[in-house]
Amino acid sequence: MEQKKDPNWKKLLSKGAFAVSCIVISVLLLGAAVYLTLRVRRGCSRSGYVSEATPTPAPTPLPDRVYSADKNPPFAPPLDALDISQGHLDEYAELLSDATRWIDLTPEGAKGFMVIRSIDLGCSYVAENGKYYRLGEGEDGKGVVDVLLTDLDLDDEPDLLYTYHFGANEDAFSKVGWFRFTTHTSALSGFAQKEGFLSLLEEDGNYILFRAVRDANLDTGTFGLTLTERLGEITETMDRIELIMDPRPTPEAPAAE
Repeated sequence: MEQKKDPNWKKLLSKGAFAVSCIVISVLLLGAAVYLTLRVRRGCSRSGYVSEATPTPAPTPLPDRVYSADKNPPFAPPLDALDISQGHLDEYAELLSDATRWIDLTPEGAKGFMVIRSIDLGCSYVAENGKYYRLGEGEDGKGVVDVLLTDLDLDDEPDLLYTYHFGANEDAFSKVGWFRFTTHTSALSGFAQKEGFLSLLEEDGNYILFRAVRDANLDTGTFGLTLTERLGEITETMDRIELIMDPRPTPEAPAAE
């Protein structure tokens, strides 16, 4: 017997289904590629906070930034409002009560709040409406070193980016913190520098992290920051601070003899 051929409409339907399947698979692959590219660009991996950024086309100027004891706040914070251990309160109550032992680190453009730091203990706070919110961690070290007023998460509400120093001797570290006024809490970066200090600079709406040298007069609290090396760009993803590291320079090949 002669086998009947499939009607034309069945052939067309089969070809159409194949074409639609190819289009769907192509769209899914394209979407996956875009997603992975963005994740790598933002440095958003669950195992770490650091990725590589596009090389900087030109070197960034390295200005000096100075915080002066001439900006001392005209008051000392009430000791019962400070988030500090009882042992430090007992030992340093007299110094903490002395208004001349606090330095004002409030950034330009700030409205309704101050950033202050104890010269002696390194404990640092945002002071707002009579309340004090701790910045950084630990009760040793230099405390907050550098502050920028930002809107890191682009929610039209002010934020603070700050670098701070904690610990002592061989166990001293520098880190980056992000204080959100909407929640009055800080998020801390996973990036830590074992030696030296860190500083921040805003460039065209981007926040750049630098290594820095701190030249200080410990008696008055005055100190200057000299930026020495650009490390990368600070970003925010899913309420986390991330550092997109600048790529390391490629070593030049030795000249042929």
